[in-house]
Amino acid sequence: MELAPLTILLGANNSGKSSILEALFLGPNPFREAPYIPSYYAVMAVHSIHKTLESEGYAFLLYNYTADEAHIEYDGYTLKFLRSDGEILVTTNKEAGQSRQTTIRGQGTTIHNVIGVLYDSQLEPIGLERKLITDDSLLISPNLAKEGLAYMRYRWASIMNMRVCRKIAKDASQFSRDEYDDVTIEPFLGGKLAMYVYMSDGRRIRLGDLGEGIQNYIGARILFEVQRPKILLWDDIESHLNPRILVGIGEWLSDLVDQDIQVILTTHSLEAAKVIVGLNEKAEIIVASLSEGVLEAKKIKSADLEKLVEAGVDIRVAESII
Repeated sequence: MELAPLTILLGANNSGKSSILEALFLGPNPFREAPYIPSYYAVMAVHSIHKTLESEGYAFLLYNYTADEAHIEYDGYTLKFLRSDGEILVTTNKEAGQSRQTTIRGQGTTIHNVIGVLYDSQLEPIGLERKLITDDSLLISPNLAKEGLAYMRYRWASIMNMRVCRKIAKDASQFSRDEYDDVTIEPFLGGKLAMYVYMSDGRRIRLGDLGEGIQNYIGARILFEVQRPKILLWDDIESHLNPRILVGIGEWLSDLVDQDIQVILTTHSLEAAKVIVGLNEKAEIIVASLSEGVLEAKKIKSADLEKLVEAGVDIRVAESII
């Protein structure tokens, strides 16, 4: 699959869209810091997305939880996940000066350059390397909103000193009848902390009392400024966004592309896809389909999308297109 400077992934449920984003998020190094709490590790952020009730474990890293291996390859580098006796070893062909003897499918073998070992719910670093294998990436997902806010609370002093919150607040004003001047964290009832948006008339409103679309926008913008990745990944971009906010985010994403930042999005909304493609000439749509572990994909031009929609063809049912 060849990704454009701005790629929109369309497809039915369980067509592999989110898995593609998660792979790209883990690819630079699953043990690097990511702006999410309760853990800083990128792999733990993905883990929190897949956690169900009290269930733990990293089996989600391998397709259908039964595969013995999973590979992420990029520009000569390979990141490999290997199942071995209840563990998942993570290794790369990049020099890290570590190796260990283990058994894979009954055969003794040496796993070189081990950067970590995943057990059911524990992370045990072995010669842990946090250097990036590829360009850094940031995953934005509605399922990580609370973890992102927790991180912002923990890092708020450094975030304030970045001097970006005021601009983000003013940019968010275009989506509301109110005018925002700044975003901050201050004590609430009982001395507990809350995140506020300051209004131009002097009032302050808790961020949680604003619409979820504006919350998502402000949160995504702040996390992006914290990390400044070269690749921005956004899952279900249409979630809680009205058309006005969607246009604003589309314009922001186009600005990022002009700064040589690659953007990959997933959406179930044909309208969202049309809006974002219409705002950036470098944007491309890819329809994805996953069948028995095999991912298939096809690029769809903006003009073709319009024709298919007019003909009543729903390209999210990707099998009919691919």
